[in-house]
Amino acid sequence: MKFCIVGTGRCGTRLLRGMLNAHPDLFVFNETHWIANFYEVFGTAKVPVGDLLDVMQRTRFVDGSRTTEIDMEAFKAAQNGKSMMTPAAFSDAVGLFFAAEEGKTLWADKTPDYGYCASMLQLYWPDCRIIHLIRDGARVARSMAQHPGYRALVAHGRQHWGPLSIDFRGFSGREQEVDRSDFVDLWYRRLLRIRNESERLKPGSYLEIRHEDVIADPAGTLRTIADFTDLRSDETWLRTASDHFDAKKISRPRPVGILKCFRPRHLALMRELGYKTDLPERREC
Repeated sequence: MKFCIVGTGRCGTRLLRGMLNAHPDLFVFNETHWIANFYEVFGTAKVPVGDLLDVMQRTRFVDGSRTTEIDMEAFKAAQNGKSMMTPAAFSDAVGLFFAAEEGKTLWADKTPDYGYCASMLQLYWPDCRIIHLIRDGARVARSMAQHPGYRALVAHGRQHWGPLSIDFRGFSGREQEVDRSDFVDLWYRRLLRIRNESERLKPGSYLEIRHEDVIADPAGTLRTIADFTDLRSDETWLRTASDHFDAKKISRPRPVGILKCFRPRHLALMRELGYKTDLPERREC
């Protein structure tokens, strides 16, 4: 793995992944989750490929669908008879398998929840870089409250998806009552946990990027990421990055009303991150 994009979730990682996946050399997964499950089950041991494939296929999204669909027979044929692999070697083989299908030679990952286990990623890949995407907490909390994945976390009393992902049968969240303050606190706890994890990373291997900077200066932000990850700055790639923007979503007004749900510690973090915390006049959370 060349690098991994992490974050609180609902912070723009899908947009950034799309921009980076457009690079001519690079394939970026859209959320695997199974790498963390490999570590939980196997550690760093060399194990049968079939066991690794089984855990990968059992790792699910909130709707019960597999996080990664793969042609297992074609993948096995590409491994030249290897029957045993470490989780890192297997993940490299899967990443390069998908990269090769697109005529690419490098792979990376976009799994926001890997912010909780970034030091594990560097145990598997010592040179792996971690990109932490940060977004205005008011926008994040509003989006979390509308998303079944984060409703599931709140309903199950979890902070990240890993413990729930194996054999998850699905959760719509439609029947669940929503307390927006739960999602403010989830944003806060997830962000601080990722920052705490970053303290255990190799010096110079962690980068924080603001979603708002991706929007304001996409080419400049991508150059910064390319320099950080030793990815070549392909000029055609930089020029086409804006094709991934959804103008309607970007222009949505800021949900200032949700700031009523922010306690002092939440507001302090917002100010530290450079976001405005002016409270609206009388409005209930």
